[in-house]
Amino acid sequence: MKIHKLQIPGWVVSLIVGLLASAQPLRGAPPAPQPPYVGVAYYPEVAGDEIDRDIRQMKEIGVNMVRMGEFAWCRMEPDEGSYDFKWLHQAVDKFTAAGIAVVLCTPTATPPVWLSRKYPDILRVGAAGQMIGHGGRRQYCPNSPAYQKVAVHIAEQLAGEFDKSSPVVAWQIDNEFWEECFCPRCEEEFHAWLKQRFGTIGALNRAWLTVLWSQEYQSFDQVPLPNPQRVGGQHHPSLRAAYRHFMSDSYVAFCKAQARVLQRGTGKPVTTNAHNPVYQRIDYERLFADLDIVGTDSYAGADDLLRYAFEADWMRPLGKRFWLAETAATHSAGTSVGDGDSLVFAPGALRAKMWLTYALGGEAVSFWLWRAHWAGQELEHGSVVYPWGDECANTSEIRTVAAELAAHADWMRSTRPKPAAVAMHYGVPLQWQFEASPIAAGFNYDSSITANHRLLAESGVSRDVIMPGAPVDRYQVVFSPYLPVIDADLMKRMRRFVEQGGTWVLGPLSACRTAEATAYRDACYGTDFEQWLGIHVRHRLTPGGVTQLKAEGETIGCRWWCDAYELRQTDRRVLAAYAGGPLDGLAAVVECPLGKGRVILLGTQPDDVWLKALIGRLAPSAKSDPGVVVAERVTADGKPAGAIIINTRRDSATYRSAVAGSKTLAGYAVEIVKEL
Repeated sequence: MKIHKLQIPGWVVSLIVGLLASAQPLRGAPPAPQPPYVGVAYYPEVAGDEIDRDIRQMKEIGVNMVRMGEFAWCRMEPDEGSYDFKWLHQAVDKFTAAGIAVVLCTPTATPPVWLSRKYPDILRVGAAGQMIGHGGRRQYCPNSPAYQKVAVHIAEQLAGEFDKSSPVVAWQIDNEFWEECFCPRCEEEFHAWLKQRFGTIGALNRAWLTVLWSQEYQSFDQVPLPNPQRVGGQHHPSLRAAYRHFMSDSYVAFCKAQARVLQRGTGKPVTTNAHNPVYQRIDYERLFADLDIVGTDSYAGADDLLRYAFEADWMRPLGKRFWLAETAATHSAGTSVGDGDSLVFAPGALRAKMWLTYALGGEAVSFWLWRAHWAGQELEHGSVVYPWGDECANTSEIRTVAAELAAHADWMRSTRPKPAAVAMHYGVPLQWQFEASPIAAGFNYDSSITANHRLLAESGVSRDVIMPGAPVDRYQVVFSPYLPVIDADLMKRMRRFVEQGGTWVLGPLSACRTAEATAYRDACYGTDFEQWLGIHVRHRLTPGGVTQLKAEGETIGCRWWCDAYELRQTDRRVLAAYAGGPLDGLAAVVECPLGKGRVILLGTQPDDVWLKALIGRLAPSAKSDPGVVVAERVTADGKPAGAIIINTRRDSATYRSAVAGSKTLAGYAVEIVKEL
């Protein structure tokens, strides 16, 4: 076993990067670099004559991928039907000649002003009823037939210009789908969507119980969009959840229409960039189903580096190549910056967050942006170099990682992350359920689900974060916190998983809602499910400030919610019971043996210390200090191949691994351990 500390001396870094920058083939353009990629967003429409200087500087730093074109429609098509791609061809050719991979984007996130003026019906309508005008981005309506047509057309033009013979390595569709629209076209399409979902208006009325508050509808065209500014009280939760699904489906269809054009015309892989965690408005499982590369944008700070592990952990199980498509080298901002928000003030954090993505299977880390803009709405957003070309204060960390990747690229390409034995369910549509009906006041799905992921990571558990539609057969343990909806297909798969020997940890705030954001009428979790589990939910309450738990002789806290169980079968074992308040003595956490496996029901959220102890009993773990990620790697045939270890915290910490041994790492340190 050989340990690589990844603390490469500065003169070695300069030597490696210099050799890479100076290496040129004798004839023609060099082949496009292979992953892993260090990428940047680049704007040749802004750079002008600076492009040659930028390329030289990128090569010196170690950037080997650029993404271009997502906001450049006004230069691609300055007037309707009049195209100019010469400048883009020149940029692609220059980067290709320099050995830098090029990702091109469709520019549909920012329609040009002539398009907005000539076809005003392409514009979104906000909640206040005002049409969103030109001057920002994402001002279009995804259900506008006119916009759908021109979006596909510009994609066709790009595919014709940069066809299968082009050196472009991949395509990105649009940029960060997420806006809402309340225009008449969306209302019409929503009605058609509802009709397809329910068939008859009577079925919708029954599913949503619209007789309450006299909301019963006589036809689909009477169902309103859930505009928050056009109702006296809060809109019906079922309506709000349905609208979220509808808008997501609209953007997914808009994306797929462009993807089909590019896949057919160019033969190159296609992706788009999801935006986490701020704007969770798209069902990622559906969005990436027909795309070739999964991509996410994340701008978490130095105090939340495990967010990048979470992003990698949900992208990897989709079974495709995946990228951290956008992140900040220093800080994320518009025209002002919060004091202390920058990664610059946490030396090593930038390097650590880059290695998290690579270690967990990602092909690329791409920064927004290369050169900071000298004007516009993101004037103060962090970058790799300043507007005048000097490097930012921590760009040297990118240079270091680029050199490290070059030194270990062959090993990384020939190995992969060790398959996880543990999974945790996650899905953006689950957030929509809690937005429509939070159940516990103050509950936020994203922060809570990532906190549960953090418990797994800090317990040293190698894990996948899986969507509800993902297969579960290869896991030993599946955690399903905050899974309010369990549809028939998922229920069938989870029953098979348990009965064949798996452990399913279910809850809290799970199993209590239908797909229409309503409660069950026959039993809290539905009669069939409760009978299978051998329990009955007798009460549902908040902790009330007095309820605690008795577990294994100790008293612990609980939070968010309390489902209290009566046991209907004698082999059910109470792991924790409520203490104090009206639930005193009732079961709070129950183990239900079923077939060869078991379900562990969490009726409430116990204290983190107790949960970590439970995780330790159920799941194989490395027992490293909190904040240390040990990403073990295996060869193509599954043999151990070492590990990449990252300390995600500012303070020193110790890792422990059967593969990597045990050692203390400095804050934000990275280490590679290779099997010889």
